[in-house]
Amino acid sequence: MHFAARTWERISRRIGALPARRVTWGLVLLFSGWVLLDVWVFKLTGGVAQSSYDAMVRSRLWVAAPDPRVVIIDIDEASLARMAPEFGRWPWPRDTLATVLDHLERQQPAAVVWDMVFSDADRLSPGGDAAFSAAAQRSAHSHFSVVRLPLANDAASQLTQAALPGLWLGRAGTPTAATVALIPPVLPGVASSRLGFNNGYVDADGVLRRYRYQETLADGSAIQSLPLSVLGAMDSGAINAYVARASADVYPQDELVAWRKSADIYPRIPFADVFAQAEGGSPKGAVPSFAGKVVIIGATAPSLHDIHPTPLSPLHAGVDALATALDNALNQRHIRELPRGLQAALAIALCVGLGLWVQFDSVASLAPALLALPATLVAISYVSLNGLPVFVDLNLAAGLALVFLALLRVWSTLRRDYWCAPPPHTTQALAIWPWERSKPWLEGPLDRLIDAVERHAPTCRVVVCDASIPWPATLRWPELARFAAVVGPHQDVLAARKALTPALQRLASRCGEPVVLDSATDRRTLAHGVLAAWSRFQPPEFKNP
Repeated sequence: MHFAARTWERISRRIGALPARRVTWGLVLLFSGWVLLDVWVFKLTGGVAQSSYDAMVRSRLWVAAPDPRVVIIDIDEASLARMAPEFGRWPWPRDTLATVLDHLERQQPAAVVWDMVFSDADRLSPGGDAAFSAAAQRSAHSHFSVVRLPLANDAASQLTQAALPGLWLGRAGTPTAATVALIPPVLPGVASSRLGFNNGYVDADGVLRRYRYQETLADGSAIQSLPLSVLGAMDSGAINAYVARASADVYPQDELVAWRKSADIYPRIPFADVFAQAEGGSPKGAVPSFAGKVVIIGATAPSLHDIHPTPLSPLHAGVDALATALDNALNQRHIRELPRGLQAALAIALCVGLGLWVQFDSVASLAPALLALPATLVAISYVSLNGLPVFVDLNLAAGLALVFLALLRVWSTLRRDYWCAPPPHTTQALAIWPWERSKPWLEGPLDRLIDAVERHAPTCRVVVCDASIPWPATLRWPELARFAAVVGPHQDVLAARKALTPALQRLASRCGEPVVLDSATDRRTLAHGVLAAWSRFQPPEFKNP
């Protein structure tokens, strides 16, 4: 135990003896190097800080209202139960879907978006497949999903634009020969319709925060997501911006989702009610008109497992996430992220700025910033989520600022312990050079005093009454805390007087003449000598006549 204490004492003294300039800029270089390695190599803390980002999303003050055109026909648990007696368990025969599609088309919706894939034939009901394929071919407003496979599999695929013409972004011109790996629709009427991938690309923690609107292939062509398929049909001018981005390959393809206020904000109509109305029956609930609506057909039934954790909810229905991405595309609501290089530059600039501040002031002057600066940076990030088109992610900078300031604070304490200890043992007589200040020698002035002694009298030390203030307390004896002394070998103190005097005069109000100690210089003797030197600074009313 004593060995560990002595070892730590030696280590702390060595750290405290390090020059301030070397420590400050060493930390700046260390943190800057970490930022570069982390952002470009390790990627451990760069980018969105997941937990803080999710909390900020849930607590936003300004959130865009949902597009009133977007409505969901919901295959919920109640619909599964109501239709089970006639059609059995899911999946139902696809002629049920064909009935609903024809019913919707008669009402002239803006779009019918299918949040389900038709990748397998229904061997139990081939007639249902034929009916739905024919309904899809008749449909003028349908958009169907495909499942995108990893980009690395594209070279082994045989699917080209000729097989799935409705999948490519900006389809005008000569068809590309690029192959794409995906799970295609098995029904001919669906394969020839408008298509888009609808994959949920989650972060490393399994939470869906971004949506991929397009994906550029190896030959420079691009395939579209389901929301872009709808946007291209409804607003041909708006889709051109996405075509330009894909060809320029400037913007990241995964984009932060501008979430609405809650996870179930879009109106839902049970599928069973729409089907009953299409069959000429009586629905249990009110079924609105779908004219001019963007109708998404998908499932919220937990048993169908279309659920993703998102910043809003750990059980966010996939069809609602698709509705949000589609709403954002239709209304051009996008949240860009700062490039990783810019995030690194901001974090490094912050470290350099803190280093310069310490260089020209003191570590103590940054004490209020220990919590205020990181909190301010996080607040800026939070504000940017409330309606700005760019999320100013300063979580990395905030974390670095907190650690940087904390390390400087610890080192500053060790430094004061070193320079305010008794001077090293010497055979020379010690001299005490007293100084008085109009205000207490708190951390900032004390650091400046130590700076001057470190620069001009490195063999000397500083004696000062402890004047730390643990908030919210105040100094008990501020009168005693106004005194300090430079103590060291007599000849060294005399040699440093000329260089030290200008620096100390800027800090103190008056000084005395150095007092030389003749007796042995243990701590008790030194303390008596220092108190005696200070006692000579008598108030004017007590001076001898």
